Amino acid sequence: MSEDTETGLGVVCEHASAVRDRLRRVHGGSALVDAVLVAAREGGDVAAELACLQEALVAIDGRGLSAHADGIRYVGPADLEVPGTGLPRPASALFGCPQGRCVRTWEPTPAEDVPVCLVSGAPLRSGR
Repeated sequence: MSEDTETGLGVVCEHASAVRDRLRRVHGGSALVDAVLVAAREGGDVAAELACLQEALVAIDGRGLSAHADGIRYVGPADLEVPGTGLPRPASALFGCPQGRCVRTWEPTPAEDVPVCLVSGAPLRSGR
């Protein structure tokens, strides 16, 4: 998968609800988000599905997925411990995609639960 595709998938995973809200007036808009997530879940390249989603978002307001991309940083595949086990995590811990398929990252505060990946259903994994 290209870096652009990994970034797009990360944006959809993290902001699916907000993207769906932007598409609520577009016939079949929510299905465009679902198509990206299903293609990723099935292990395929999601570039075509992301392109359709991007096109629909640009048609709405000219911003595309980039309207939701603030704060995304690249974190390579993580093969460390499972989040939530062992010692309490510091607030500066960085979590990423549990399958290493996208660039989504999350930096918690100590009271937050680890978010779930919308592709695999697994919690984000602690990274670097």
